[in-house]
Amino acid sequence: MNLLTCSKQARFVQQNCKKNTGMFTTQIMKAMKLTFILLTASFLQLSATGLSQNVTISLKDAPVEKVFREIERQTSIGFLYTKKMLQESGKVTINVKNVSVEDVLKQCFYGKSLDFVIQNNTIVITKKYKAVIEEENPVAPPAIDIKGRVTDTEGEPLAGVSVLVTGTNTGTTTNANGEYSLAGIDANNKLTFSIVGYTSQTVSLKSGSTINIVLSVEVKQQSEIVVVGYGSVKRKDLTGAVSSISGEEINKVTNSLFDASLTGRAPGVQVVKSSGAPGAVASIRIRGGTSAVGTNEPLYVIDGVPIEMGDGFGNSAYQNDLRYKLPPLSNINPEDIESIDILKDASSAAIYGSRAANGVVIVTTKRGKKSSKPNVNFGYSNSFDRFSNYTYSMLDADQYHDVVTTAYQNAGTALPATFIAYPGANTNWVDLTTRTASSNNLFLSITGGTNDGSSLYSFSGGLTNQNGVIKFTDFTRKNLRTSLETVLFKKLHFGTNINYSSTGNSGNGTGQFYTITKYRPDVPLFDVNGKYGASPDSVLSNPFARISQISEVKNEGILTSFFGEIELIKGLKFRSTISTNNNKGNNVRYTPSTDVFEIRNGRKGSRTDYLYSSSSTIFDNTLTFDRQFNKHSLNLLSGVSFTKVENEFTSISSTGFQDDYVLNNLGSAGSIQTYTSGGGISGLSSYFLRSNYNYAGKYFVTFTGRADHSTKFGPDNRWGFFPSGAIAWKITKENFMQSAAFVNDLKLRVSYGKTGSANFSDFQYATFFGSGSFYNNNNGVIANTIPNPNIRWESTYQFDAAIDFELFKNKLYGSIGYFQKTTNGMILNRQIIRETGGTNQFANMGDFLNKGWEIQIGSELIKRKDLSFKSDINITRYRSKVLKLNDGSYLNLKEGQPIGYFTGYKVAGIFQDQSEINLLNAAAPNGYYQSINTKPGDFKFIDVNGDGFIGSDDNTVIGKAEPDFFGGWNNIVQYKNFELTAFFNFSIGNSLYNSGKRDLLFFTTNTNNYSTDLLNAWSPGKSSSSLPRVVVNDPNNNRRDSDFFIEKASYFKLKNLQFSYLLKDDFLSKAYIKSIKAYATVSNVFVITKYSGLDPEVNAAPSNNFSQGIDNNIYPQTRTITLGINVNF
Repeated sequence: MNLLTCSKQARFVQQNCKKNTGMFTTQIMKAMKLTFILLTASFLQLSATGLSQNVTISLKDAPVEKVFREIERQTSIGFLYTKKMLQESGKVTINVKNVSVEDVLKQCFYGKSLDFVIQNNTIVITKKYKAVIEEENPVAPPAIDIKGRVTDTEGEPLAGVSVLVTGTNTGTTTNANGEYSLAGIDANNKLTFSIVGYTSQTVSLKSGSTINIVLSVEVKQQSEIVVVGYGSVKRKDLTGAVSSISGEEINKVTNSLFDASLTGRAPGVQVVKSSGAPGAVASIRIRGGTSAVGTNEPLYVIDGVPIEMGDGFGNSAYQNDLRYKLPPLSNINPEDIESIDILKDASSAAIYGSRAANGVVIVTTKRGKKSSKPNVNFGYSNSFDRFSNYTYSMLDADQYHDVVTTAYQNAGTALPATFIAYPGANTNWVDLTTRTASSNNLFLSITGGTNDGSSLYSFSGGLTNQNGVIKFTDFTRKNLRTSLETVLFKKLHFGTNINYSSTGNSGNGTGQFYTITKYRPDVPLFDVNGKYGASPDSVLSNPFARISQISEVKNEGILTSFFGEIELIKGLKFRSTISTNNNKGNNVRYTPSTDVFEIRNGRKGSRTDYLYSSSSTIFDNTLTFDRQFNKHSLNLLSGVSFTKVENEFTSISSTGFQDDYVLNNLGSAGSIQTYTSGGGISGLSSYFLRSNYNYAGKYFVTFTGRADHSTKFGPDNRWGFFPSGAIAWKITKENFMQSAAFVNDLKLRVSYGKTGSANFSDFQYATFFGSGSFYNNNNGVIANTIPNPNIRWESTYQFDAAIDFELFKNKLYGSIGYFQKTTNGMILNRQIIRETGGTNQFANMGDFLNKGWEIQIGSELIKRKDLSFKSDINITRYRSKVLKLNDGSYLNLKEGQPIGYFTGYKVAGIFQDQSEINLLNAAAPNGYYQSINTKPGDFKFIDVNGDGFIGSDDNTVIGKAEPDFFGGWNNIVQYKNFELTAFFNFSIGNSLYNSGKRDLLFFTTNTNNYSTDLLNAWSPGKSSSSLPRVVVNDPNNNRRDSDFFIEKASYFKLKNLQFSYLLKDDFLSKAYIKSIKAYATVSNVFVITKYSGLDPEVNAAPSNNFSQGIDNNIYPQTRTITLGINVNF
């Protein structure tokens, strides 16, 4: 029977049915229904050569008839149907591979009124009928027509969403514009909207005839894909330790650099912002540090481009960069970030080999998305900053004079003749030099792509202007970014990412808060002659004069990557990427001729210029094979990479300027004092391999290996091999777990591997010379270092074991893990014979250990239609110590101690009378317990070693910078369109060196101001005071390092609080607006701590491995209030 005959017969039946009227109508209809049921029963005897045949079909918004044609083309099956029947069925979207015809038809007819039966090799398309006889006169329920549109949270239409009448098979799917319609639906029913990857919604039809729905991405879907080196993997298949943070969470915190926004977000990742200065960086330690001379910052990979702090030339280079340059992370606008993935263990990080010992931070910026039209997002925010906890109460001029007078009297010394130079002056320098700073950020992005995703695009631009609380300090950034991808001929995939940024940092006050606070209060801003006032006994200008001096850093950076990918055969892809990262800039500082130091040294203005440039070029080539064979899944990656890093600098010092305001450029200098230049270059060639295998989603195995060849080492030590292996077991897939219904997912994973570090200056194996050594007024050269031809990689071996879980229908989820990192061959100094021209050289000497626990637990405590509450907490406990020095040394490294530890004397109290001092002096072997100058009111230190006097042996370990525990706690409450986010971070057990306590509470000279606490210092009438006596020059050295200044700095802080409202309504669409989000954010809201300093969350020297945990108050943290709006078009 052909299709034409079928159609004619169908029309004949329909025409005759219309002629049957009157009393026979009901009987005939009953007979037809019974006959149809019998025919259907007979057709259900399917043949093995019918519905069991497999087909492959990929169609989008196609008529059902087109699906039939594809099946007929691929099989021996024919179809029998009417045109009218198919016209009522609408269009379908289907994408299946090697699936049975029966499953294809079920998918096509799901939610539609069509059904099918088969006889031999012919499929008959029928209408769906109930298999029971309805009542003679049924009462028809009220019926309505429904239509609407389904979009995501960004306002983008969602195609292919299933719209089903709850409890029935009646339904439809949304078209490419997200639109749907249903006719004749029972008004008492409900509609359920569902699509893979989004949270389903069920609504009542009583809502009206037009129902628009917004579906949100499921929480699990948002973090399902994890970006790892040279690829990505599903989180459920992950065998390594990887933490992920979304760009949305990053941008809830107001920071100009994204690194500071990682604070408390991931277990095992300790992040501390260096200061509250505009554009300030943060120090990041992933499971502790591993090197003494190299940086302990992680490797950053931004859109596939590796970036090392200090350009990979070591800790001293990184310190120099922060002194003269802008940090490379300042080039990235946080608004451009899609996600951040942190690779913590060897299994995940070993693919980066010799640069991965300190972990890897992978930053992925936003890409285009398939869409029928562009998505435009505009954002603007304005922030207001003040110091979060300015509690120092300083002496006014009269109090200052009284304290200085007392100090000189206690020492039996006369006051300086010029002590009071400005009678009647009383200046509060902090009030004069600080402000409530206003900052703003402007952002615009356009993203989109074709409907099938074959071409994707993203363009964005941003303007950031962050003013500092200290006047004249600011950070600015202008950036443009574009991302383009396209597919040609279904096999070729091309793309590019380009990020251009122009950044600047101004102000001489970024490290001046401490000197501002300590400046004498009896000095005016201007003297009677209109010149800046200055202390008569100091070479420092007053604080306002200093911060207003010219100090500017400017940088231009462009980060680019271009890639091409081709699918050679099914599942096998070759990808080639070339990337560059180029930066150039200059640092200019000018000290005018009015400066006190210039005047007293007879100079007319001084200027320093520091010009720099750096570039890195990376050429990556990878071959990826990804196939699934029944229950076996295999992913193989192999590749080769070539990297070259170069930098150079020029430093010029000049003086003798005729004018401070116009003729202060370098060309106007009277003389050049110094001129130096230099640079570095290194190369790295690498070969790597990674294999991922899993069986039935139950057993997982990962192997990674990388071989690096570096020019930093001698010919015999240039190659390093860095392997790792990991296994994982999805326990919930086992039969014995099926009875534990409350366990939704349970995975055990274990890994072990080796990573490395070559993060130090180049060519340590060879002799190089530098100029600048003069003899008889002739410039000569000397050896920079004593070479070591045997120097090699620092190697870190890491063991990792963890269990990931999801319980109670995913209401409770998290991970508990243990790690141990052992670094061998840590580069230290070793002593050498002096005949070599030096006293020591670098060599692989030390062994270092980091170990600890990581716990992350989250819960969706409330999940209702209009209300939800999610909470997530992470806690890390770790310990680090030097295992062995092996006769090596570097600064204060000590076996059994971490890198950051504090030593000092222990204070027993204050001597109350001379007899107490005399008693101890009498028992001392040299006649003095502490000092010949010790008097009542001085500190009494503890004789730790019991030898009867206070000596260097009594200087002992009294604290450590690393905490016992640290972590973060994030809470999100959503009610309808309102959202409240409260993020806390905490640190327990760490110590800080409170230099402010030492300098503001202990009198030394009359050149500085002091805290009002000094008014209560010890005196014969104030014997209960904890502060020693006020005396000039501190003869007992009460200010020596001691446990009086090393304080426990545990804290619990409300780091960030954000309240937002999302407005989405039909009236906005008339203005082409999809949504508007308004928000208010407060950072550094409050802190609970016993630390007496301004803020316990501080690390003033982020680039110095041996200065961690020092609080010198250079620029305190600020409390920031931000008001912002995001508009989505």
